[in-house]
Amino acid sequence: MYISKLRLQYLRCYQQLTLDLPPGQNLFLGPNASGKTSLLEAILLLATTKSPRTTYDRELVQWGRAWGQAAGRFEFDSDPPRAIAVTLLGQGSSNTAGEAPPSYLTGAKCVQIDGQVANSVARVVGQAPAVLFTPDDLDVVKGPPGVRRRLLNMAISQITPRYLADLHRYRRALQQRNELLKQMAQHKADGASLAPWTSQLVEAGVRISADREQFLSQLRPVATQLQSQLTGDTEQIGMRYSSSLAGAGDEEQREAVFREQLERQFDRELQRGATQVGPHRDDVEITADGRSLRRFGSQGQQRTAALALKLAEAQVIGQRRGELPILLLDDCFSELDKRRAGWLLELLGSFQQVLVTSAAASDSLRKADWAAWYELEGGEVRQTQGVAGTDG
Repeated sequence: MYISKLRLQYLRCYQQLTLDLPPGQNLFLGPNASGKTSLLEAILLLATTKSPRTTYDRELVQWGRAWGQAAGRFEFDSDPPRAIAVTLLGQGSSNTAGEAPPSYLTGAKCVQIDGQVANSVARVVGQAPAVLFTPDDLDVVKGPPGVRRRLLNMAISQITPRYLADLHRYRRALQQRNELLKQMAQHKADGASLAPWTSQLVEAGVRISADREQFLSQLRPVATQLQSQLTGDTEQIGMRYSSSLAGAGDEEQREAVFREQLERQFDRELQRGATQVGPHRDDVEITADGRSLRRFGSQGQQRTAALALKLAEAQVIGQRRGELPILLLDDCFSELDKRRAGWLLELLGSFQQVLVTSAAASDSLRKADWAAWYELEGGEVRQTQGVAGTDG
């Protein structure tokens, strides 16, 4: 699977852009603030309906514009091409001639598949899967648990559409249950009003936990292998799923365990006004040679492990779907030595399409066999024939 055409209008630094993209490895070179990351952001927006850089969609639209849009055409090995468009409401005025949002944009965001408005995010996520690695993904290893939960949520959502529905239901039940716990502590609500939300929490939570455990069981050996390849067999990565429901058995057994834990924690929940157990508190402990990378790993070890995890995520999505996702790598070569950069370039050859950004062409990048080479500056993208020589 690959994206053959990308169109951007009034998004980030791009007023109007149409870009034809071949399969294979595509390299985008340009200084900081030239729009490299915004190209990858737009593709992930089409794949997941969300930006990896902001939770506020309007921030993607150029300041003063009434709307903005990303659109892409995706090609598949065994399915017809698919067109996906995401149109966002901006913060500008719609009074200027020709600047009014399209009539189908009735809210803050509209997603279309082959010209038809999608009535739910679940219909879109997974239609054209993509995996993005950025320098910020170092937090996957060294950051708080929420970062690792987001990785699981993003990956599993692109494999199992039901997961998104479970996640939405769980979050709604959690919010309602927490509010009722606070009211119960003030004697403004009783256990009868809490019970339905507890049931919803348990039903959705056990499925989320089982999906995460299954995904991690597939991710672990792939990440281990990739970490070995990227480090020349000098490091062994490990992962442990830290969850109150880990290994709890089938769905019925998980429900029983979850309910028992909630009952045991009830007094504490009343004191704190918050649910104390469940998937919203899950974590994944990542180790190298048995030692916590978050606590004891060097920045180089953490960066390599984060890259191995994202590559493993892409490969597991490919295994589950029968087709590899688009791989998006933002400035991942700047911190790698020549040896590791060479190993990474070899690994990229297994993907049908890879988009790589870099501020400069390192020796390894110049020697690679790129399907297309682009140079960016000031919101302009120009395809070139590459650059000869090395940068010393």
